[in-house]
Amino acid sequence: MIKFKSKTHSKILISLKDQIINSRILDWGSKFNDNAGISYKQLNAILKYWGNDFSWEKQEKDLNKYDQFKITIDKIDTHFLHIKSSQKNALPLMLIHGWPGSIFEFFDLIPLLTNPEQNNLIGYQAFDLIIPSLPNVGFSFSLNQKPLDLKEISINFIKLMEELGYKKYFIQGGDLGSFIASIMAVEKPDVIAGIHINLLPLPRGLNKISNNIKEENYYKNLKKWLYYETGYQQLQGTKPFTLAHALNSSPVALCSYISEKFYSWTDNNGDLFSKINIDKMLANITLYWITGCIGASFWPYYIRHRSDWPIDINRPILVPMGYSEFPKEIFSPPMSLAQQFYKDIRFWGLHGSGGHFAAMEKPNELAEDISLFVKKIF
Repeated sequence: MIKFKSKTHSKILISLKDQIINSRILDWGSKFNDNAGISYKQLNAILKYWGNDFSWEKQEKDLNKYDQFKITIDKIDTHFLHIKSSQKNALPLMLIHGWPGSIFEFFDLIPLLTNPEQNNLIGYQAFDLIIPSLPNVGFSFSLNQKPLDLKEISINFIKLMEELGYKKYFIQGGDLGSFIASIMAVEKPDVIAGIHINLLPLPRGLNKISNNIKEENYYKNLKKWLYYETGYQQLQGTKPFTLAHALNSSPVALCSYISEKFYSWTDNNGDLFSKINIDKMLANITLYWITGCIGASFWPYYIRHRSDWPIDINRPILVPMGYSEFPKEIFSPPMSLAQQFYKDIRFWGLHGSGGHFAAMEKPNELAEDISLFVKKIF
């Protein structure tokens, strides 16, 4: 079991504060368009809080409340949390984060899943949680370690669960985690009891014929999203080194790049921190800064840009699947399209609010959906 101590990163943290406080950002163009990326006002407020009020030591203390481990699998060091429920009927559940996330995005969700009855969720299913850091991210990253693509991460996580002795388990994932959960289900359908996802990782080609009004509306929205919102995928998928050098050289650049995604992908109506915890978002960004992992975190995009889509209609997901749709998710395919890839959909939850970072925005709703899905199987 391991614990992380701030003194290990003390020089980095001191330098980080200095760079934030002494940074320069310019308020240009906001009088003409305040919606062309993260605004000066938004970024300036985050930087002031990060430089003056945010405490990495407190976030690290929260992290160290949980049992943490590192395991070496095929020369890859994987950091993970292993949190046992106090309830006897607990089932094993792996939580998989995506980009630009980390283990910190699950902190509000953890108590709801491990000890639901102690958190006024009477009758909910309890889980023993396995929460790995993606091998390219945070404490699973090191400079000399080979970066992994989505298929390789999936195999890594399958082997992790084998090493932990789990014969049957569930998976929950959003963003890249939904890809990884789906790939794992294809690779090991005999040991995965079911997957719950809050993003549908379907191919995004537009040379499709709509079979109903829901599909027609989805393709219209997808076309708009591909045109206006995928610049980051092109950069990360084509020139990740160049972008990584820029972001690793400046915490302000890193914060601007990542926090813009939180603003764009959450259901916040311009008030982001009424929906998510600013300390947890900054813990996530600080983790990327301390470990220097931002470039490696791009690697799945780089490989995907040069490969076939990782979810294959000719190798559909046969294990039970549950899905939670939040309206501000970056895209939301209808069930008729999902059924082409997921052949055993047991649960389809629709919500009136919420977005991409469901574990941070809507932890109670997500915990309820996971419980309802699992109870349809057991």
